[in-house]
Amino acid sequence: MKRMISIGLFGLLVGAASAATVPFTESFTNGASNWRNSLGTVDALWLSVGGADGAGHIREDFSFAASAPGDQPLLLRGQSNYNSSGGAFVGNWIGEGVTSFHMFVRTNTPVPVNFYARFAAPNGGPGAVALEFAPVLPNTWTEIVVPLDPSNPQFIYEGTNFNSVFSNVGRIQMGILAPSQLIGDPSVYSFDLDEVSIVPEPGTLGALLLAAAMLARRR
Repeated sequence: MKRMISIGLFGLLVGAASAATVPFTESFTNGASNWRNSLGTVDALWLSVGGADGAGHIREDFSFAASAPGDQPLLLRGQSNYNSSGGAFVGNWIGEGVTSFHMFVRTNTPVPVNFYARFAAPNGGPGAVALEFAPVLPNTWTEIVVPLDPSNPQFIYEGTNFNSVFSNVGRIQMGILAPSQLIGDPSVYSFDLDEVSIVPEPGTLGALLLAAAMLARRR
């Protein structure tokens, strides 16, 4: 079962730009694609089946035993310094025509959980966080959509602006807000990520190529 949530953004990015691949979808078909765990020390756990598309996906297991109210644990990392996805997400998203960022997430927690995507420059400078409006329901692949629109009323900048944020993306990170009901819970829960993508403007050649690729994968 899949569910889609459209979300707003808050945060910032800084650094020097390169060229992202647009459109691009990381499906984790053959492995973790150099995406790493919460600490960035080893590749994320890869599972060959059960993803949002029925195939591969990545996972981080996490316990809230040591969490405090308000914690926002970061769980999975796709970064230029790890060569995640072969650097396909690294670059000037504005100049390359990216209009939205998508990711499918899932958890087996007993309560709904708020996921977020964090963006930062290749040098790891200050970041931009995008939090979904509604919590993700347990055991349901849910598509989170981040519209890259400067008029988005939920943008909050940390001393910068839209152009500075999305002209130089080098790190994508997935995390959650610790649910108050699970604080101190020693159980280990799984947090899954799949189908991470950057999408071009509808009607462009890139958008048509993406639509054709998605259609071919469904056959």
